[in-house]
Amino acid sequence: MRGVLSAVSVACFLLTGCGYVGPVLPPSPQLPTPIVNLTAIERAGKILIDFQMPLRTTDGLAITRFSQIDLRIGPAATPFDFDRWAAAAKQYPVVLPPRGDKDDPQALPISQSIAASDWQGQHVAIAVRTSVKKSDHYSSWSNRIVLDVVPPLSPPVVSAAPTANGVLLKWQTPAENQSPKLKYRVYRQDPGEAAPAELSTVAEPSFLDSSAQFDTAYKYTVVSTLGLAESLPSEPVAITPVDTFAPSVPVALTALAGPDSIEVSWQRSPESDLAGYYLYRSVNAAPFERQGGLITLPTYSDHNVEHGKTYRYAVSGIDRKNNESEKSSPASVAF
Repeated sequence: MRGVLSAVSVACFLLTGCGYVGPVLPPSPQLPTPIVNLTAIERAGKILIDFQMPLRTTDGLAITRFSQIDLRIGPAATPFDFDRWAAAAKQYPVVLPPRGDKDDPQALPISQSIAASDWQGQHVAIAVRTSVKKSDHYSSWSNRIVLDVVPPLSPPVVSAAPTANGVLLKWQTPAENQSPKLKYRVYRQDPGEAAPAELSTVAEPSFLDSSAQFDTAYKYTVVSTLGLAESLPSEPVAITPVDTFAPSVPVALTALAGPDSIEVSWQRSPESDLAGYYLYRSVNAAPFERQGGLITLPTYSDHNVEHGKTYRYAVSGIDRKNNESEKSSPASVAF
């Protein structure tokens, strides 16, 4: 009987040993990882704040729900101390996102709009933190955004005109926007594009879009910026630039008398849309007359000449839209 009991005891011990799963782990602190993608701008009298909620806690657990979002704005002192700033900062309520899926956590975006008039004329800092357990169990503060809150910027008034080198934009800055630190973002919407794309940021109230193509419809807008403050976009300006611009005037024209002809040459014009040249001739100070049709190379052999006469030549450039330049400086030769 004793042997049977011993066997049962050993079996129970072995069964108990099979259920061993390692040391007991402490409970999760349930601290969310800090938000690292906080952004904020001032636009049209509003401070617009965006960030994404964290996916996991500091020990790697998926977050399915949050108990609080602590968003604050307050004066930005130098040197900056989060505890002192938070004690004086104003807290703004933020609607909590819906419960998430622990097996497929998503970084939910949060957007918040706050009246800039609350802080106009002040140098402020913005930060946010979250909690999943209770209100005194927060994550660390997010990245910090510091901005100077200014009176609302009015959009500029823009005009557009075609030039030989592209579309020239000019705009007027409203009187209330005057500041030496003011800059401008220029946007262009191309045919078939759903939204405009940024072309450049400039400090002067003008911009030459040298990448614009003739016979293509564009829409331009401009946004005034001052630090992290910006205006609404200007009213769109639509333009389809048309090529009415002549090529540059040909240069370096020479005329040399040969045994039975006069050889005329000049420097090739640089325009990419150049079609060719017209050559003009004057005999013994008579008015210039065009000689033949379009010349595609920067040379001409004039065999219709007579000894004892003086010939003058001039050349103009022609583009593919049939725009003709002024005549070059003449070249003269006695034959």
